[in-house]
Amino acid sequence: MSEGAETSVHSTLGQKFELPREARNSEAADSAPSRASPAPPAHDKHALGEAAALGVLIPLPLNGMGVGYTCSSLARWMADERIEITVVTSRNELALPSVKVIEALPRWARHVPYRWTRGYAGHRIERDFLSCFEQYRSRRLAASLWPDASLGTIHELKRRGVTVFREQFNCHTATAKRILDQAYGRLGVEPAHTITAETVEGERRVLDAVDYVFCPSPLVRSSLLENGIPARKLLDTTYGWDPERFTGPQRPLAPAEGITALFVGTICVRKGAHLLLDYWQQSGIKGRLVLAGELEPIIKEKYGHLFGRDDIVVLDYSKDVGALYKSADMFLFPSLEEGSPLVIYEACGCGLPTVTSPMGAGRIVRHDCEGFVIDPYDAAGWCATLRKLAADAVLRRRMSNAAFERARLYSWEQVAAARRQLIFDVLRATS
Repeated sequence: MSEGAETSVHSTLGQKFELPREARNSEAADSAPSRASPAPPAHDKHALGEAAALGVLIPLPLNGMGVGYTCSSLARWMADERIEITVVTSRNELALPSVKVIEALPRWARHVPYRWTRGYAGHRIERDFLSCFEQYRSRRLAASLWPDASLGTIHELKRRGVTVFREQFNCHTATAKRILDQAYGRLGVEPAHTITAETVEGERRVLDAVDYVFCPSPLVRSSLLENGIPARKLLDTTYGWDPERFTGPQRPLAPAEGITALFVGTICVRKGAHLLLDYWQQSGIKGRLVLAGELEPIIKEKYGHLFGRDDIVVLDYSKDVGALYKSADMFLFPSLEEGSPLVIYEACGCGLPTVTSPMGAGRIVRHDCEGFVIDPYDAAGWCATLRKLAADAVLRRRMSNAAFERARLYSWEQVAAARRQLIFDVLRATS
């Protein structure tokens, strides 16, 4: 893609997009679509011109969790008669209406833990990904990488005239490494993350090679600019949530005296769990702090003495997180490094006022509206805010209503529609 073409997209799109305001194997067998697909909804084909085709590459399994869940949710809701979507993954456990799914792993390997089959899948998945573009009839071709492919594959896609997008679901690794090195250093321990200089250099090369990068939060965008990625490549997006996942009446936690504050996610340094434990005990709030997720060893080592307290409850990861949200009065998330955490969208969707960091807030939580956005290292600010929110039921109710209304704009259906429009705008401007 020429420099002039990229500049044209920048001037055509600006850098923002707006969400809708309305609340709205044998080789052959192994490469077959994973699920039958019902007919997509009818649309006016001519409103957007020629249809497009999008290939999505995600080596991780589509198992309804983590990055795979985010990717599959966007693909599911983006697909319609205007855009043909093929997802190439190691294996798939989901029904994705209107999406063709190619599983790189043969049938015998799809039930083996992914860590044992990752190398085998890697040999096949990029070959299968390139092959899927040979099947498309559309001249408007796009590739979406979650997050990477080899440089050889990226260059081959561009040689074929495919516009290549990268999903930046966390900050630039150089920024993440700096943040995490500092965080572990404050605890007086060696960093437990896996980001190396080679990791950073590999990401730099991929970011240089792709045409555009989806940035799901303002701080993801800032991290890319900080590391020299041109603004003309950056496309602002968001993630979302599925209201249908939270329709049940369950409330798994028995009522308790005082406030129930909730944290959902890996209980780790990266997500600021150690800071939250400090702030909770310093604030002296009457109630309980519930942390639901896998416990990082260093947190257990440094803060295990707190886990015997009556006002701190640690739960294993639960697929029924909606029931936990419904048991809580507020959501606390002082994350140090993020992309755009889905738990924030879900907490807002369940009407929880949220106290979070700028990393956690993304584009959905606004300070003093849906909750409070506070520097994660501002101990005095966090403690004062926790006390204020715990003591003021009227404030909690106001923020709860604001969070619920705000979340209605971020359903996967609406977020995917905005993402689809953004892709069409890019392809139209560069054709």
